[in-house]
Amino acid sequence: MRTLRSLVGAILVALLGVACANASHDDVTTMTVLAGSELRDIEPMLPEIERQTHVRLQLTYSGTLAGIDRLNAGEHFDAVWFSHAKYLVLNDASRVKAQEKTMLSPVILGLKTSKARAFGWDHASPTWADISARVKAGELRYAMTNPTASNSGFSAIIGVAAALTGTSSALTAKDVDQSKLRDFFSGQILTAGSSGWLAEAYVRDQDQLDGIINYESILLSLNHDGQLHEPLTLIYPREGIVTADYPLVLLDGAKRSMFDTVVAVVRSAPFQREIMTRTFRRPVNRDVALDKTIPSAMIVELDFPSDLDAINALLLTYLNSARRPAHSLFVLDVSGSMKGQRLDQLKSAMGTLTGGDSSLTGRFARFQERERVTLIPFSSQVSSQPTVEIGTGAASLTKGLDQLRSMSGALEAGGGTAIYSALAEAYRQAQDLMRTDPNRYYSIVLMTDGVSNQGMSADEFKEFYTALPREVQRVKVFPIIFGEASQDELKRVAELTGGRLFDGNKAALAPVFKEIRGYQ
Repeated sequence: MRTLRSLVGAILVALLGVACANASHDDVTTMTVLAGSELRDIEPMLPEIERQTHVRLQLTYSGTLAGIDRLNAGEHFDAVWFSHAKYLVLNDASRVKAQEKTMLSPVILGLKTSKARAFGWDHASPTWADISARVKAGELRYAMTNPTASNSGFSAIIGVAAALTGTSSALTAKDVDQSKLRDFFSGQILTAGSSGWLAEAYVRDQDQLDGIINYESILLSLNHDGQLHEPLTLIYPREGIVTADYPLVLLDGAKRSMFDTVVAVVRSAPFQREIMTRTFRRPVNRDVALDKTIPSAMIVELDFPSDLDAINALLLTYLNSARRPAHSLFVLDVSGSMKGQRLDQLKSAMGTLTGGDSSLTGRFARFQERERVTLIPFSSQVSSQPTVEIGTGAASLTKGLDQLRSMSGALEAGGGTAIYSALAEAYRQAQDLMRTDPNRYYSIVLMTDGVSNQGMSADEFKEFYTALPREVQRVKVFPIIFGEASQDELKRVAELTGGRLFDGNKAALAPVFKEIRGYQ
């Protein structure tokens, strides 16, 4: 009888255990979060948040402006988690039900130690004007993300513009000094649409660069990872900088209790220490001492612009007059498999870049003043259309966009797929163009829906590419997978040329084309 009772008791305990486990699993609720791509590095910490709060954070990644477009289009998220929330609040403050800072990382300049020593900046912090003077003299070439696509570039340009105006109050539209910004950004010879990819590209191109503007946390990571030929000295300009404070922002008021629970864990001392040691970001919890790996530099925080007009004017100034003008070569597959819907998608995607997209990101992703664009359609053979040069002013911009819209709209499909012959033609043109205009930022976009079956082989293209002059090899290819295109084949092209692979099968082509614009 005792054995039977023991057996029954054991069964009841087991059943209770299963019930408790199921109850615990059922207890977990999900909070959908639109987050900046740089927050991928906290993914390993999300299970601990779930364990302590029974709230599962489901992160979807996006840039700030692209994220606001998604919200404006009616997409629902319970919260957003970007490097800052200021543009979101200025765009529509009524969306924000609550927000709490979670960690800190100032946007600063990482300069090769030998350069910092030569400039005397290893023991005395320069001003942004000092940095700009070195750039103008041709002594400082750096990498920075595109501010219309990435939060670190966005924060950097706010800080630079505010400091160079010399104003002690928040930047306004009339304060934007195009000439000073043009001097500063003449030294930007590497751009990107994300902070993480910029760091990877800096490692590849470090021998041609003097420094990189990025989050302090990423610069510390670069120094820590051991891939640099020369460590970076972190420069904190005297006038001040803009610090990313990564606020978790509640959009759905019904989730307030979940939000408060998550914030309490994220801001707790143990979690803040974990963030700091894993990601090199500073804690917001003042009870947490700064780790010795993070400099104890005095940080002056610059005022953020208080209206959208100032920000938009600054971003358009960057695109239209301040940055190095771009020359973008689009290598477009028009083989027989592109007939019908696929060719229509390609034309629609090109349409978004010629003024057909009125969204926030569409405004900044379209082709801009001073830009040159070359279309290189290919099938069995490679053809090239005349380069379109977009002038300055509204009339010239409209004329250039109309030309490109007409050219892409006239594309017709038919024939085989000569991917590598088309890429080789793009590089030949880039080489010729660079001889006459070396100060432009050149890039190649490759869109294909198939595997190369005509013309030059992959090995022949690699041999061709490696024989090019070093400066031409620095022109990167950004391939787009579409249809039956080979991911492995296109990944090898991206890795060979230092570009980045994009997937046009996971979303419509148009958003992918817009995203690539951050890298041009």
